[in-house]
Formats: sequence, structure tokens, C-alpha cells
Amino acid sequence: MKHVAILAALSAATLANAQNCRFYYAGQYDFAGKKGFYLDVEGCELSTLRFILGVADGNEWRFPAVVPPFEAGRRYDAHVEVTPENARVFLDGKLVAESPGGFMPAPGPVEVNITYPWFADIGDYLMVQESVAVTVSRDGKEVAEIERSFAKEAARPIPLQIFERGAPTQLDLKPQPGDSLTIDTTFRAESSDLVSMSPVIDRYGQNRYAEWAEKVTADDQLKADIDAEDKRLAEMPPSADYDRYGGYKASAWKEQATGFFRTVKRDGMWWLITPEGNPCFYLGVSAGPATTWETTPVSDREWLYEWLPGRDEGPWNAGWSSNQWGVPGIDYYCFQTANLIRKYGAEWQQRATEQHNRRLQTFGFSGAGKWGGVAGRVRVPVIGRGATPNVAGHPDVFDANVLATFRAELEKQIAPDREDPFILGWSLGNEYGEIITRNEVHAVLQMGADVPAKRALIDHVVQDTYGGSAERAAAAWKVRTTTLAGLYATQPTLPPEDLEKARLLYADRYYSFIYRTVKEIDPNHLYLGFWIVPGWWESEEDWRVSAPYCDVIGYDRYSRDYGGELLRRLQKETGKPTLCGEFSIPAWYGGLRGFGRYPTWAETDAESGGFYQGWVRGATADPYCVGLIWFFYRDQPLTGRGPGRGPQPVYGEHYAFGLVTGTDRVKWDLCTRMREINLQAARLRLGAGK
Repeated sequence: MKHVAILAALSAATLANAQNCRFYYAGQYDFAGKKGFYLDVEGCELSTLRFILGVADGNEWRFPAVVPPFEAGRRYDAHVEVTPENARVFLDGKLVAESPGGFMPAPGPVEVNITYPWFADIGDYLMVQESVAVTVSRDGKEVAEIERSFAKEAARPIPLQIFERGAPTQLDLKPQPGDSLTIDTTFRAESSDLVSMSPVIDRYGQNRYAEWAEKVTADDQLKADIDAEDKRLAEMPPSADYDRYGGYKASAWKEQATGFFRTVKRDGMWWLITPEGNPCFYLGVSAGPATTWETTPVSDREWLYEWLPGRDEGPWNAGWSSNQWGVPGIDYYCFQTANLIRKYGAEWQQRATEQHNRRLQTFGFSGAGKWGGVAGRVRVPVIGRGATPNVAGHPDVFDANVLATFRAELEKQIAPDREDPFILGWSLGNEYGEIITRNEVHAVLQMGADVPAKRALIDHVVQDTYGGSAERAAAAWKVRTTTLAGLYATQPTLPPEDLEKARLLYADRYYSFIYRTVKEIDPNHLYLGFWIVPGWWESEEDWRVSAPYCDVIGYDRYSRDYGGELLRRLQKETGKPTLCGEFSIPAWYGGLRGFGRYPTWAETDAESGGFYQGWVRGATADPYCVGLIWFFYRDQPLTGRGPGRGPQPVYGEHYAFGLVTGTDRVKWDLCTRMREINLQAARLRLGAGK
């Protein structure tokens, strides 16, 4: 009885932690634009689950819905009709919901069999879609129909499907105004009680319900990998055409050696020049050798794992950590640490690091990327603001005292490595976190009159837009004053154009201070910015305002294909060399290993390697690109790398990004394809220049 009570309590805890549980059978919608349709279930308990059809006509949404209730273990057939006059929902042949009204299609393809990340909590059920058919009719005639079977994905064991639900698929259907749609889908309702299925994760960090050829089932297999890998690597000796920094020694031309990385433009192509003076198209891998991370949170879900060592149990305690991601009170474990100990023994960290270096060199990589690297290999360090205080989201760069602290924090991080030739360049912060946002600027403007940033932003907009007239600015901002001092004392809400003008001043001062200070502390190395993500910003102006304060514009981009019109246009406009600091097309193995399906996914390691080759070919032909960095060296843990506690199966990302698995096995189908193109990259770029 006690065991039953514990299981019941854990199942209840699962629901208590679940807030956003949805599954989408089909959809094509612009919710804010009030266009399109979707068919989904919403709720975290099967007995009260709502089966909903959302339909929009361009003016409003309608939501015909029913609570069947659903039962675990049953198969259901749904039929939906959406016409310019009404919408009807049938379940197992019975009309269960309807709504009169119009339909306005949304742009884009129809998506089916999908759980969106923002609705990905697990309740007490799992919906398993087995098939779908969508038909478009126009003027009473069928004009398009697409059917999809998900029999293979639906047959996966439930503990695998829980870790990656459905099989997100796009259907190339684009209905027009006045068209009618029919959606037919077959699906099952299943219990998602992980407690009764646990342990789910084995002692090596793998899903116990998964089966594939390279799955590790014994410690001896890990040890046997050492000789097998050594033999295979010996058959692929590193190329002698490259210097120790990744520079191409076989080039017909060479630049002066300065002892540090720099850039040069030659034959219309930007190049990195290594400390030895050789042209370099940089190819890196992030986050290696990663011997004690990434970790997965285990607090309040220890039952999910077949094995967890004691927190003081050596040598396994090297894998324990706490309070990561700024969230206290959560314990984490790193299964790859335990696997490295099993494989390499007492010197596991040293041997794993040596093997990491050998692998990267063999596979033709120049060095590391963000979030990793070792001494004696090229690396791309990311520094931070340290103890510099923020006024809202960023430091007040109009405050001399704050700037003094900021400078001291930068010098503390940079000065010890000022003479290190293996540093490609410095960067500060990462992606959206270094964007000055409109909300942040608005928050500054609500602060007191003594805040330097507030005064500076008001001064700038008053002068630039209102000719120095505080009275005119006050009228536009709907506050009552006639002086600058009076404006400082208000909490104005600026019109969008004024807010943007203030935002761009703040951004310009912020980026210019960082660039100027980094170069004063260390004139030897390049500065790469903050890894801006095209499209993930406030506007294109974020690229433009930051570009002057970079020697090379570091950016991140996740796509199956290199480039894109937006990137090409901004590169041409700013005219500076660029370096992609993160990209990846990880395999998801059809969901058969328990990994998530990343938006830029491949089916297999071989397919992932093919996409990688396409990226390198595209990048080497781009006059502005000087290198690419793959994200990243090892696979992420199946149960997620982010913060969280309790019985949800995944917290944060859980993707097979790695060149090697969590059991330290090389993905040969991926890495041999990487090596093939990496050893051609410099020659390809030289050829493109000609």
C-alpha cells in the first residue's frame, strides 16, 4: 500500500508541475492576424481534455470544442470540415461541435503532428497521431490532397514518444480565400505515467526502451572503444597542409606573421590570417572537451534514473553539481562524466581532453568555438560583464562610475591572455541577451531624475527630434513641463519613433564602450561582438548599430542551408567579415533514441554530415564569411540540460548536437563527412576568390 501511495503522489506531482499541455493534429494559422485554423487538444488531464477546432475569418477566432471524455488505450477517428460558411467537428462519426462563420486562410504550409515547445508540458496522457489527410476544395471541386501515415513513429514505445512527441511535418498546402478544408486524422490516447514505466534512463544516460546498434550495455564496450577508435583515427592522419592554428600552408600566397589572428581582404574575399601568416577559413566546434557538463537536473525525479551515485561517492561524485543557471536548490548529474571514468579510469579528464584534441585535428577542425577550448588550441572565449551593475537589462554606460567598474571587470578577464596567440578573438555575452530592447529603454525612462541613462536618452531625443525644445517634447510625450529638468522628473511614454531613437543611442554607446575598452586593454586580438542572431532582435538596426564596433561580426544562425537573403543583404551593406559562431543540423534518429527533434533536424548522422558539407560549400563561396563553428562537441542529456525540478521528463534542450555521444562514441557517419569537406575548405575558398 505504501508503494501505491508513493506512485499516486508522484503521478499527482506530474500534473501539479504541468501547466501548458497541448498537442496539435493540424494547423495553419496566424493567431494575432486572426487567420487560419488549428485542431488540437488542450489540458493536462485526459478526463477533462478539450478537443478544439480554432477557426478564424480575419476578424475573430471561433473555438468549437468538446470534452469527450477521452480514455487511455483507445483509438479515435476525427473528421473536420472548414468552409466559408461554417466549421464542424466529428469524432468517431458523430458531430460533436460546430460553429457558423467564415474562414480566412493563413500564409505558410499546414503543420501536422506537432507539440510546440511553449506548450510542451506532460500531463497524464500522450496523444499518438497515426495518420492525417488534408483536402482543399475550391468551387465544389477538390484541388489538392495530401495524406501522411505516421505508423513508424506511432509504433515507438511510449517512453520514447514521451521524450519527443509526434513527428512534426509540413504539408505543402496553401488554401485560398473561399476554399474549404477537410481534415481526417486517426490517433490514440495513451497514458503518460512515467513513474510506472521507470526507470527510463539507464546507468549510461540512455533510454532503456531504445534499441540501436551502437547502444552501450556494458562497461567493457566503453573500454573496447579506445583501441577501436585509435585504429580508425590512425587511418585518417591529420593533413600536413595546415599550421597549428588552422592556416593553410599550401596556399600560393602568405601574409606577414604578426603572432596573432587578423583579417585581410584578398581577391574580393575576406580571410582570417593566422599568427604564422597563413590564410585561414576557420572551422571550429563548440563546448569541448566537456568532461563535466552538460548536466541534467535530477531533483525530485530521481526515480527516472536506473542509477545515480551518492553525492559523496568517489569517483562518481565528480559528476554532481548544484545551483546552475542561477536557480538554487537543484541538483544535477553529468552522465558523460561517469562514462568517461568507466572508459578511461583514474586519468579520465586528461585522457578525454587529449582524445578531444586528437579528434578535432583528425576531422580537420581548426580549434574550438564558444563555451570551451583547451590551452594550446585555438579558442574563441566569451567574456561577461562580471560584477558590473545593470540599470535595467544592461549597465548604465552614461554613468562614469559604472564604466569604471565595467572596465575593471573586462580587464580582469582579458589581461591574463593578452599575449596568447591561440585566442582567435574576444566576444562579450551571447545573442539576444546583448540586445538593448525597447522595454528596457522604457523601464529606464520610468526611473528617477538622477539616473544618468535617463537624462542622456531624454537629452538626445529632445535635441534630435524637437530641436532642443523640452516643451515640444513634453507635448508629444503627454507630460506637463516646459524644462529639461521637468522632463527628467516625469515618467514619459515615448512614441515608437522616439523610443527607437533613444534605444539606438543607448545601443551605440554600449557597443562602442565595449569595443573601445577591449581594444585598449588588448590591441593584439580581434573583437567579434556578441553573436547577434539575424531575425532575433528588435530590428535590423541592431546589426547596423553594432557592426562598426566589431573587427569581425560574430553571429549565430540555425538553418539547414547556409546564408539567406537577409544575411547577404546586411553583409553587403556593412562590408565587414563575418564568422558564424553557432550552427547545427543534428540527427534525431526518427525518435528511436529519445532525443528531441531540433527545428533544423536531420534523420541520420550521415544526413547531418551532408547538410554540414552544404554549409561549408556555401560559406567558403561567401566573400564575407571567414569561418563556421558547429554547435557542439557532445550530445545533450536526454532528460534536458536546463533548470527544473520535479517529474517532467525534459527540462531545456535535449538534442543530439554532438560529434560524439554521451557515451563518448564518435559518430563516424557524421565526422568522416565533416573531415572530407573540412580538408577542402581552404582550397574551395581560394578557388572562389579566383
